Amino acid sequence: MIKLEVKESDKKRLFNALARIRQTIETQGKDTMQFKCAVDYYQLVMENIQKRTHPSPPYSKRYRNWKYEYGWVGYPSPWKLRGDLVKSLGAHRFGDGYLGGVQPGAMDSGGKSWFGKGKSGPKGPPKSIEMYGRVEEHRRPVFEPTMKEYAKDGWQKRGEEMKKRIKADWR
Repeated sequence: MIKLEVKESDKKRLFNALARIRQTIETQGKDTMQFKCAVDYYQLVMENIQKRTHPSPPYSKRYRNWKYEYGWVGYPSPWKLRGDLVKSLGAHRFGDGYLGGVQPGAMDSGGKSWFGKGKSGPKGPPKSIEMYGRVEEHRRPVFEPTMKEYAKDGWQKRGEEMKKRIKADWR
C-alpha cells in the first residue's frame, strides 16, 4: 500500500494544472488541432499538385491530343489539375471534426464534354468531384502520397506543438 500526503497549497496547484490541461485538450485538441491538421493537409495537396511538371504516368496519345486541343492551354500547361477539383479543396467541417481535401458532396460545374468533342460537343450534367477524383487517384495519385507524406512529418509537428502547450499548462 502506498500512502501519499499532499499539502493543501500543492493540492490546489495540482488541480489547477490538471484543469488547464483538460481545457487545452478539450479546446485545442478536439477542434483547433483537427482544423490545423486539415488545413496543413489540403495545403500540402495543393503544393504537390502545383509542383508537378508533367503527368505521371503519361497520358495516352489520344487523351494528350484531346487535352492540347480542348484543355486548359497555357495554364502553365494543359495537363495541370485546376478548375472544379482544385477549387473544391479546403478544410471542411465533417461530423465532429474536420476533413482536409475535397469537400464531401462537391459537384463540378457541369458542361464538360466527356465524349472527346471539346467545347463544341454534347455537354454533360454536373458530376461528383469525388467520383472523378477517385478515378484519377488510381491513375495519377496525389491524395494518398500526400497523406503518407503528411503522416510522416505533419502530424508529428502538430503533435509536438500540442505537447508543448500541455507542458506549458503543467506549471
